[in-house]
Amino acid sequence: MSSINQNEPSAMGPREAALARQQQPATDAQPEQPKATGAGVNTGAGTTREKTEAELQADRDYEERMEEEYAKRDGGA
Repeated sequence: MSSINQNEPSAMGPREAALARQQQPATDAQPEQPKATGAGVNTGAGTTREKTEAELQADRDYEERMEEEYAKRDGGA
């Protein structure tokens, strides 16, 4: 038995190596999407940081605006 792997470029001639490269799936086909960052983002690492006071205030402001918007749609306010 031979210990040479027939799929390795060193065990192939130039034509075979070129053909093997063409047959490999492209791994760079899709650009990498930007990763979400910030407080409360589940990065899969099992840890998150606490929100800053500015982020907490922004959340409160957003919630208030959403409540007002829903009230307008429901005929309130």
